[in-house]
Amino acid sequence: MTPLRHRVAVLGGGISGLVSALRLLQQGKHVTIFEASGELGGLGSTFEHEGHAMERFYHVMLNSDENLLPLLQELDLEDRIVWKETKMGFLHGKKLDPFNTPLDLLNFGGLSLWGRIRTAIGGAYIAKFCNDPKGLDSISVSEWLEGLFGAEVFNRLWKPLLRAKFGDLFEEVPAYWFWSRLRREKGGTKEVKGYVRGGYRLIAERLEKEIHRLGGDIRMRTPVFAIQDTPWDVQLNVSGRWEAFDAAISTLPIPVLGNIARGPLANMLPNKNLIYQGVVNAVVIMKKRLQPYYWNAIVKKDYPFQGLVETTHVVPSSQTGGRHLVYLLNYCQADSDVYNQTDGDIRFQALKALRDFNSKFQPDWVEDIKVFRTPFVEPIWPLGYQKLKPRMRVGDSRVYLATTAQCYPNVNSWNTMVGIASDTAARVKFDLDNVYNARNRAEQSLAQSH
Repeated sequence: MTPLRHRVAVLGGGISGLVSALRLLQQGKHVTIFEASGELGGLGSTFEHEGHAMERFYHVMLNSDENLLPLLQELDLEDRIVWKETKMGFLHGKKLDPFNTPLDLLNFGGLSLWGRIRTAIGGAYIAKFCNDPKGLDSISVSEWLEGLFGAEVFNRLWKPLLRAKFGDLFEEVPAYWFWSRLRREKGGTKEVKGYVRGGYRLIAERLEKEIHRLGGDIRMRTPVFAIQDTPWDVQLNVSGRWEAFDAAISTLPIPVLGNIARGPLANMLPNKNLIYQGVVNAVVIMKKRLQPYYWNAIVKKDYPFQGLVETTHVVPSSQTGGRHLVYLLNYCQADSDVYNQTDGDIRFQALKALRDFNSKFQPDWVEDIKVFRTPFVEPIWPLGYQKLKPRMRVGDSRVYLATTAQCYPNVNSWNTMVGIASDTAARVKFDLDNVYNARNRAEQSLAQSH
């Protein structure tokens, strides 16, 4: 008996959806991607400026990315990767200091001498000796960091950064998340970051090309309005009609999937009330370099942004037509005042904010300022989330997940999502093949009995 070529729907055409589709096609399944927008790549989407494609949101690629780098090799993109050593700055008060080496820490004016010593000791302990995260999932990052670094360092350094990342709910975030993040970013002797010449758009284009080559179907500007699981299939309401599939992988944020889930599936979904942080990005396109660091932490009262990333310390100038890109970031919830500011207000604030990073800055250095928002970047992880984290399969349904809600405790990155999507695709194949094999054995047994 010839095996059926199972039909699988993938909801979302970001990196998770594209990789899920690729892996399923490689395993002999028929795949249809449903993407609501007009561009693939999700948070890796781009905008055009003077004929050059530039990222709406910045991304970090590390030389330790064990999932993303093999994928780029598979897509024949390995020789297009550019690696650069990067530095971190720290804006505190009116001063921008380097924050990379022991000497930088010794000279850092944002802490007392004892505070700097406590910072060095605490950082060394986490990097060199804290190899077992046992118990950190049930301890708040605030309690853990204040215990390691003391009240001064926590209140002046870590608390403002945590509040910037997670808002007023930062105290609920487990220490396990911070431990994982710090060890990923500071795992090597030097801080090295990578970029693919051609950008994240090129990665999405290569994935799209390979998906089409393997017979996959990609439907752009095609939102899914409802999804339901039945005893025989999973059904999607698309363009006013229902389509049936053997299985579906959702890459949508959990609340978005919850809004379209129907019937018993709606009751099976985990963590439907999970709170997400969004982000507001002011992308400043400049004629000159603003400051010397790739990423900058900001601890300054009433400053309108939480971080500054000048990606062109890594992104080749050929990608931007010689321009320099500065990303001014605010992580916030979609119903917050910060998220709902007008674009004009954000551009005005951006122009004022840049002078704090370079006293010589002049407004005529700026060609344009683009403002982008997205409501679902990363969940605000609650304590004990390791036990709450969604499994790959939603209950006993035919619906599977490859979403940012499954990242924890790892950093929400393309590297993490490539790994999650590949694992989910393998699970879908395993389950579908088992269903087919069980059905085949039952039919053979029935035929033999007659």
